[in-house]
Amino acid sequence: MKGIYIVGGYPDMRTFVKEVDIISKLGLDFIEIGIPFSEPVADGPVISSAIHDSIEGGMTTNKILDFVKTVDRKVIKVYIMTYSNIIFSYGLEKFSKDFGKFINSVIIADLPNRMHSFFYEKGFTIPIIPFVTPETRVEDMKLLKEKKGDFIYFIGIRGVTGGNMNSKKDEVASKIAELRKFTKKKIILGFGLKNRDDALEALKIADGYVVGTEAVKRQKEPDLFEQFIFNIIK
Repeated sequence: MKGIYIVGGYPDMRTFVKEVDIISKLGLDFIEIGIPFSEPVADGPVISSAIHDSIEGGMTTNKILDFVKTVDRKVIKVYIMTYSNIIFSYGLEKFSKDFGKFINSVIIADLPNRMHSFFYEKGFTIPIIPFVTPETRVEDMKLLKEKKGDFIYFIGIRGVTGGNMNSKKDEVASKIAELRKFTKKKIILGFGLKNRDDALEALKIADGYVVGTEAVKRQKEPDLFEQFIFNIIK
């Protein structure tokens, strides 16, 4: 599975929509759309800056998700990356009712795996994708077979988005091999992938990847954005 993360509504809605079309046209398996949030704890400076600009430009959760309703999921899967407060503020049941049939799964950056059940008990019905990090304990990995979501999101570096995973390749590969003992879900590697070489390395040890920061860097210029993605997947 090959995917690209972009910030919803950045740098403006017209450009954002064009780049969703680019991602679909180039044949990627999924798109991860970040909902702008004023306190993005998991995001590094590039994505945080783009999120700030999107919010300043008047972008809202509703505007982005109303657009998501128009994306053909027969062509590309749609995942939303968001934060707990956004969903709580909207309403767990209402969010599920309004957008559930248009989204394959959600990634909630500040929601620990053990808290997924709390969301479901309160009426949230969209599958939530679990996270695994190099520090995840064996006893926690064993519980992943109970989790929903299309895949397991493996965070390849410590800290926020935008870092470099190269120095941790062996550690990441070892942890993913250990993780496979406890789940049959696909494992998608994210955080720290910057180019085609990183993408190819990810495919050797995982079932796919998502590239974020380097794509967001180019979101202001669709031509550069398209060329960057083409170079990664060619």
